Amino acid sequence: MKAFFLALTGLVLCSILALAARAASSADTGAAESSLHQERLTKAADRTARAYADLGWFSGSLLLAKGGEPFFQQSYGLADIGTEAPNTPGTLFNLGSVAKHYTAVLVLQQVERGALSLDDTIDRFGVDLPKSIAAKVTVLHLLRHRAGFRDIFTPEYMADPLAYDTLDKKIRILQGRPLLFEPGSEYRYSNYGYIILGAILEKLTEESYEQLLKQNIFQPLGLKESHLHHQGGLATQSTRYSYALEGNLKQVGVIEIPGPDGGIESTTTDVLVFYHALFGSDRLLDRQGDAFRAVFDPDAEKWQAFGGGTGISSAVELNLKEDIQIVVLANSDELVAERISGRIMQVVEGDVPDAVRLPPKHFVYRQYLELGPERFQAEFRPAYEDAGYGMFVGRAINEAGMALVERQRWSQAQGLFRSLAAYFPQAPQAYDSLAFALQSEGRLEEARQTFRKALELDPEFRSDYSAVDYRREDEDGNP
Repeated sequence: MKAFFLALTGLVLCSILALAARAASSADTGAAESSLHQERLTKAADRTARAYADLGWFSGSLLLAKGGEPFFQQSYGLADIGTEAPNTPGTLFNLGSVAKHYTAVLVLQQVERGALSLDDTIDRFGVDLPKSIAAKVTVLHLLRHRAGFRDIFTPEYMADPLAYDTLDKKIRILQGRPLLFEPGSEYRYSNYGYIILGAILEKLTEESYEQLLKQNIFQPLGLKESHLHHQGGLATQSTRYSYALEGNLKQVGVIEIPGPDGGIESTTTDVLVFYHALFGSDRLLDRQGDAFRAVFDPDAEKWQAFGGGTGISSAVELNLKEDIQIVVLANSDELVAERISGRIMQVVEGDVPDAVRLPPKHFVYRQYLELGPERFQAEFRPAYEDAGYGMFVGRAINEAGMALVERQRWSQAQGLFRSLAAYFPQAPQAYDSLAFALQSEGRLEEARQTFRKALELDPEFRSDYSAVDYRREDEDGNP
């Protein structure tokens, strides 16, 4: 009997050892597969980023991480073309609208502390808006872009963005404008809504938005390379460049005041820390709490954040299921960061990444030069569709025309806008764009006559580019 039990014990021990060996083997196989997957992602990411850099378009930094731990960091292009200083993982880039998530966190932290409610309306906080609007727009409406506000980019604002250097000044821009829809009934992305959220935070806490960022996000997470404002005195601060139609980078200055709707200078590493803390821990918010769930989804498999502007492009893409993080920051524009991150995410998900293409407006410009005005009007649309672009063709033509106006290439700009009007003769926006190009050249009477065509199509139409709808102004600037 003793021999039987000894034999049985030996069999059990052998079984345990075999199971342990299989588990170790399985773990080794899993680790090897993960390593191969990361190697494949690294190669695909670097290949994609270099393709955009080779176009003269991408200048910036790229980071890939698993579980918040980077496994690939690479920089491309120059932080400053004048000094030939290269971009590095420590270079500061502007985050653009990615900053809205930082603002959302600050608001939701106040909700968790009981200082405000998601159902509170604007009128509670003394924000300078008409009572008829302030009494029905809630904090949650603002967070979800469902308040009904237009965006801030009016002709008045675009004429001199740096003049709007306080939240109160920015709020006055749309102060007398009616809502586009009843709050909560529709979605309309609006920077203006996040400006109001920033004003609410400042009135509620009696702290500046910058101080709130430092005290509640930057310092607790140890984000020493994150700042609200452009750090012109630091060697690590990148200079901003716009991707010109000719395919080269042109330096641009800081043209807007950063705030709760967009801004923050940061590095790829600091951005990774912020998003990993937000979705991978409860350091910023309780992920199972109602406040977090009101804006973020703890059960989502993916999350994205993008930012863009003149000389700015940023992208954060998270595969929450596989715990993969992608951060791309650029000191060049035309949404290059999100084009790169999107193609990397396609590889993460096992798909073939989309082909690398020029920005739509650059393709428009090159086709216009190649075909000439007459052939462009006849042949461009099918060529644009065959090239695989998804952006509405009218918008692509309009953006190319506006870029030419900025470069004072009047004939080419007007030629593109005449083609736009020929493609879309019932669209008042086409005549508005042509009128703007004519006015920019000094052909004021022709601009007014052209804008009349827009008004014939829609008597209530207002120009996107002229604050006075091309009417004559007196010596005091009054129409």
